[in-house]
Amino acid sequence: PELTPNQVGWSFGLGLSVAFNPILGLHLALVVTLCFLFKGLHRPLMLAASFINNPWTSVPIATGTAYFGNILMGRGLDLNMEAVHWGSIGLKSFTTREGAQAMFTMLKPILAPYLVGGFLLSLLAIPIGYLLMSRIARRLRHLHALAHNAAAMQAAGPKTEAGPSEPE
Repeated sequence: PELTPNQVGWSFGLGLSVAFNPILGLHLALVVTLCFLFKGLHRPLMLAASFINNPWTSVPIATGTAYFGNILMGRGLDLNMEAVHWGSIGLKSFTTREGAQAMFTMLKPILAPYLVGGFLLSLLAIPIGYLLMSRIARRLRHLHALAHNAAAMQAAGPKTEAGPSEPE
């Protein structure tokens, strides 16, 4: 079935919201849950929008999110990332208590701004994504209708007035 521009907009907005959700590792589960909750939406578009946050974009998104949260918390752009040694985060950081504690201690200075910025950006992504994609969908639908009408007129051929023809 053909989707309305509103359905396309909601699909993209919700997927974009998942992309900016600061809880890493749950994005796919969130999209699957949203797909079951909102059956009338475009599931592939929702999934594609959530993949805006991927291994190549996650560091810039996380950094921007942390700075955004820091600004919201009244700290300005003074975010000390020097104490974070990204290379030390590994499998033990997630599988052992000591590794998790060490990772949390290292990330503590940036964790609150990251979470605040991430959750707010996640909420803002819904209306921004909705408005952007529903506008694009409406524009594409309009262009499609114009092309369809032009093709129909061309197929009909030129209009001539039919009158009695005079024999030669």
